[in-house]
Parts: sequence; structure tokens; C-alpha cells
Amino acid sequence: MKKIACIGMVAVDIITSPAPALPPIGQCKRVETTKMYVGGNAANSALDLAKLGVPVRLSCRIGGDSLGRFVHSEFDRYGVNTQSVTIDENAETSTSIVCLDPVEKNRRCLLSTQSNDFFTTEDISDELIAASDIIFLTGVCQLKAFDGDQLAQFAKRVHDLGKFVAMDVLWDLDDVWLPKIQESLPYVDLFMPSFDEVEKMIHKTDPYEMIKMLRTLGPQNVIIKLGRHGIIVMEGDEEPYRMPAWDVPNIIDTTGAGDAFCAGTLTGLAKGMKLSDATSLGQAVSAFCIQDYGTYAGVQSLEQVFYAMNSGDMRPYSAYMD
Repeated sequence: MKKIACIGMVAVDIITSPAPALPPIGQCKRVETTKMYVGGNAANSALDLAKLGVPVRLSCRIGGDSLGRFVHSEFDRYGVNTQSVTIDENAETSTSIVCLDPVEKNRRCLLSTQSNDFFTTEDISDELIAASDIIFLTGVCQLKAFDGDQLAQFAKRVHDLGKFVAMDVLWDLDDVWLPKIQESLPYVDLFMPSFDEVEKMIHKTDPYEMIKMLRTLGPQNVIIKLGRHGIIVMEGDEEPYRMPAWDVPNIIDTTGAGDAFCAGTLTGLAKGMKLSDATSLGQAVSAFCIQDYGTYAGVQSLEQVFYAMNSGDMRPYSAYMD
């Protein structure tokens, strides 16, 4: 199996539920549960990969505070290689306050981004690059120092070394979007953003128009995640095709669903699957993820995921084209 490295955004997720709206200023609102997990795209995918049984390295920056120690302990607990994790004693660990809406089965987030703001290419060790076949750059658009020139230069460097380069973005709090990533896209083998992110990037709403326009920007293959409506995939210059999500009757928390999809898809590619089969695995891992709170608690071993896919326990969501 090829070896994977996740590089980018890490945070602590403090998840409250039910929280369909924030209370008015000066007032309080009771919630039933408050839980704390590791979050952030790179951490989520790394933990998902580790739970699937895939050896994974991680490069990120966390604070030298209690939240940073919690993050590091979770990495150690699940066996993520942290040799390229930087502990910044002068920064607060980035934190996300996640408010879950029990009706919409979705979330609203409040973010502090300090430790991620200081992440740079200097945090990525040569050992991680040398030891990895697949480089997953994720949380892009929320890495203030790394986005733009550093991202493009690093993507070119690892691409020229023969690495398979994958990329995902995170909601751009600066509302800049495409200029942060455009120079890096010609060096990306697989680009996996979500529908809402692509809409902000290129101001299109039709998935077929979206994916064809993204392909013209340089990535070799593109997947747009469409939530409950599955995904749309474009391999090279071939015609795009749709694939359904797996049906999940009891959705608990969609936080981290996209990162779980990316982890499952990269696992399939690391095992030598063709892209269409790898994305089906990604959809299945995502389906497990959303059946528990947090970004990785619901993810099971690769054997359990394959069993569910092959036993008939999971089936495609029939309304994915609506």
C-alpha cells in the first residue's frame, strides 16, 4: 500500500447540540451535550486514515497549550505519526465552536485560527516528504502564511518529485478563494472541494459546469462533494459522472463527513483501486462518520467498511439526483 501524508489545518472542535441558533446578546440557551474532539481537515483525515488501519504521517502546527496537548494525545492514541507536527509555545491552538442544528442535521461554526495562521513550509519535514507517496494538502484557504506562493511552490516541489498530490480546501474566512490556490492547481492530481466552496470560487451552481471549469484550471482529476447528493467526478478530460452517497437513516453529526470521504478515497487509491472504486469507498467511510458525534468517532476499520459495502448493509441514497 502507498503511504499517505496529510498536511494543513488542525483545530479542536467543541461541539454543542442542539443549537439551531445563537441566543440574543445578553441571554443564555441550554444545550443537551457539549463534546470535544480533534478537528480541522488535516487532523480529521489523518485520524480517519489511522482508524481505517492506514499508516499516515501528519504535518501541522498546534499551540503549546492544554488544547494542543489534547490534540497531540489523540494523535498518539490512534497511531498518527507526528514527527512533523510543530508545537508553537507562543500560539493558541486553533479552535472551532460547532453548533449542531438537530433539524437540518448540519452545523454553524465559530473559528479561531491562530496556530494555523503561522503554519509554513518550514513545518513540513523532509522525512515526511521522502516517506510518503501521496501528499494530501487540506484545509487550504485557512492557512494564512502557507496559502498562495508557499502552497504553489510546495505543490510543484512534491509533484516534481513524483508524488501524487491531492488537495481540499476549507471555507475561506477572508472570502478570497481562488487566488489563494490557483497557481498550485496545475500540480494537483486530485482536487476534492465541496459544492459550496466551488460556488464561491467560480460563481457557478451547475455541478457539470463547475467541474469542467475547475478542470481547465489545471488539476488532473476533480471531485466535487455534493453532500447527501453524492459526488461528481471528472477523470482527466473524460465526461463527468455522478455517484450517489450511501443511504444513512440515522444521521447524527455531519461534521467531518467531507474529510472522511477524502480519507476513504485516498485509502482506495493507496491500495491501487481505480478512482471510481476509491470514491465508492470514500462515500462508505463518510457514511460511517456521520453516524456518531465528531469528525472521527464513527469511522471504523477498513475491514468493517468493506463488510458493510459488500454485505448489503449499505445501499445508495436513491434521491441523489434531486
